[in-house]
Amino acid sequence: MRKYQSLLTYLLLFLSISLLLKFFGFIRISNGEIFNYALILLGISVVFLSLGKNRKIPLFFGTVFFLIGILVFVLNNFLIFWGPLLLMPTILFIPGATFLMLCYDDPSDKKFFVIGSILILAGLIVTVINGQLNLVSFYDSLLKITAFYWEIILIAAVILILVSFEEKK
Repeated sequence: MRKYQSLLTYLLLFLSISLLLKFFGFIRISNGEIFNYALILLGISVVFLSLGKNRKIPLFFGTVFFLIGILVFVLNNFLIFWGPLLLMPTILFIPGATFLMLCYDDPSDKKFFVIGSILILAGLIVTVINGQLNLVSFYDSLLKITAFYWEIILIAAVILILVSFEEKK
């Protein structure tokens, strides 16, 4: 529990510093973006603190926070139309990915894999039925995002590799 209190302290510090920097004109981002980054940081931190420790509820909600933060980030920063037709697939994909994360944390509990797979498959089916799935535009968008954020992706990959090596020790 103490780790989560420290996490909240750092999160509040991040929000305070970000809002002060915005107030004095050092950064030019909206309050919504600051909140969005805080949601992503909160999600990553809670997932990191929960993995491998049989803390399913914090892991579940940390993954949900992270995925919602990523969704809002993508919607705010890229020309993606997200309308009513994508609401249901999103409602299915986020818990589906979250259950797969619970399965990753405890591979012996296969029900999380089954539930996550069913939800993601249902989301894909709804997306195809609604006519919103276009693999060409998906890969094109993925390439553009990767080209734009390759440095961040590389840094995140290195950090994850270092953390996994540290965890093994």
